[in-house]
Amino acid sequence: MSKVPVIVLSGFLGSGKTTLLLRMLQEADSFQLTPAVLMNELGKQDVDGHLLQAASPDLPMTKLLDGCICCSKKSDISSAVKQLLLRKPSVILIELTGVANPEEIVDALTEPALLPYVKLHQVITLLDAENVLDYNSIFAADRELVHTLRRQIEVADLLLLNKIDFVSAKKLAAIEKTIRKYNDRSLLLPTTHSHFDLALVFGSLLPQKQVPSQALSFNNKFQIQAVKAVQQPNSAPSPAVSYSRIHTVTLPIEEGFPLTQSIVERYLAKWGSSLLRAKGYLRIGSQMEPSLMQFAGKRINWQSSSFSGTSYLVLIGLDLDADVLIADWKQRLAGPLV
Repeated sequence: MSKVPVIVLSGFLGSGKTTLLLRMLQEADSFQLTPAVLMNELGKQDVDGHLLQAASPDLPMTKLLDGCICCSKKSDISSAVKQLLLRKPSVILIELTGVANPEEIVDALTEPALLPYVKLHQVITLLDAENVLDYNSIFAADRELVHTLRRQIEVADLLLLNKIDFVSAKKLAAIEKTIRKYNDRSLLLPTTHSHFDLALVFGSLLPQKQVPSQALSFNNKFQIQAVKAVQQPNSAPSPAVSYSRIHTVTLPIEEGFPLTQSIVERYLAKWGSSLLRAKGYLRIGSQMEPSLMQFAGKRINWQSSSFSGTSYLVLIGLDLDADVLIADWKQRLAGPLV
């Protein structure tokens, strides 16, 4: 069974995520896509969900209310996505709360219960041009929130600088300079009302369609980098790599191979800051005892587990090269055990 692509919509409160989501739902049919939506709202009352249901009454949608999907509601993601998969969508759209870190959602999508069924396609982050430069000073006392807002920029594949009609050309230039401090590789588009060519997102989901390769420019003072086709028609994708800047790579684990904690830890240490997260259920030592390994924030935690399924190890990071990672992993396993 082919994995269902997931598109994550990120961005601070009021940046235009729901407006974009409505447009994506309206235009999905023209790309022969059948979407489903997972929506998260911090409050107990559903606001945006009603807007979506009114616009698309038959839309398969799951709502996680009264908490943030990347922390208090993270344990609910698996069951929510599974509910949507029962409706057989061709793409799942996840709208995060304004204070959610997209990395945590990617983490949840690689849990054993979901890994065989979904894959990350893109992270889209919307930025409010009128206010984005003020966030550091406004939230200076809340380091965690400042960190989250920066990570929303850093891990995005597509950055939408929205509401540009409210700012001057001079301020646009300053905003672009600031954004590029945190992410100088992803496509950056200035927009109003979250409007842009959705072929840049949906086009690569269909073999017969291709993202245009020409450079885009909205005005002479705000040049946008070239858009690259993310997949050629009829080409085979790299193993277990998503289209996102946040790549997920699943390493091959030969059943019966006596892995050690040292092999795994030395391997993870090699990839430095590009590796954001790693996790997996592994059988360790000569007794092949099942263990859960968790790597996050440069710390590795091992704990005994009763997991009885097939061993796996998933890496999550920025711009990971699956071929290089897998080749290095196989080389380590072929060498002497350490």
